[in-house]
Amino acid sequence: MFDVQYNFFRDLDRRCLAEGLDETQCSAVVELKRKTIDSPLNRANALVADVLAGRTTFVATYDSFSREFRGLRRLVPKTHDADWNERLDQLAHIVPNVGHFRRRSLFAADNPLNLTIYGALAGFAAGVLINFSDSGGLEPGEAAAGLVSGSQLTLVAGTAAFGFFSGAAAMFKYRIRDYNQIHAREAAGYMDLNYGYCMAGDTRGWAQCLRAEADGVRAKLARPD
Repeated sequence: MFDVQYNFFRDLDRRCLAEGLDETQCSAVVELKRKTIDSPLNRANALVADVLAGRTTFVATYDSFSREFRGLRRLVPKTHDADWNERLDQLAHIVPNVGHFRRRSLFAADNPLNLTIYGALAGFAAGVLINFSDSGGLEPGEAAAGLVSGSQLTLVAGTAAFGFFSGAAAMFKYRIRDYNQIHAREAAGYMDLNYGYCMAGDTRGWAQCLRAEADGVRAKLARPD
C-alpha cells in the first residue's frame, strides 16, 4: 500500500503517459483511482470522510494549518496539540510535505525563541559555576557582583546568540517545508480535482483531464529553454 496518496496517483499518471494515453489505459487509471478513493481504508480517514461529504477540501485544510506558521508565527513556540497533530497525520496520508506543521511542545527546541532563552540560561549557569569556583577568597558581595560583570554578560550574550542561530537552524528543519518536494498546497489542489471528479461520477471528464494535463506536460518539455 502507498504511504502518500498523491504520490500513488502521480505514479499512475506517469504510467498512463508512458503507455501512450490511449482511451483504455486512461479509463483503467481513472477506475483504479476511483477504487482507491472509495476503499474502506481510505474512507476511514476522517479528513477524507469530510472531503467526500463536502464539508471541507484538502486545500482548505492545508490553509488552516498554514495560517498558524506563516511569517513570524513560525518563530513562536507552539503548545502540543494532539487533535491538531492527528488531523495533520490525516492530511499527510493524502499529500506530502506537511510535516513542518506539527505542534511538538511549548518547550520544544524547534524555534529561535526557545533556544535563545535556553542558550542564555546555559551561559548564566556556566558563569555562576566559573565565578564561584574562582571565588575562594572573595566576600559574598564581591562574588555576587561577579555575576553581573562584563565577562559574565559577554558569556550570556554569546551563548544566547549561539542558541538563536541553533534555533534558526532547527526552525528550517522542523518548521519550513522541504523545497525539494512539491508544495503541499499544489498537491492538495490536484487531489481536490481528483476527488471532485470522483464525487461527481464524471469518469469521462476525469480521463479527459488526465489527457489534457499530459498534453501540457509534453508541450512544456518540447519548449526550448
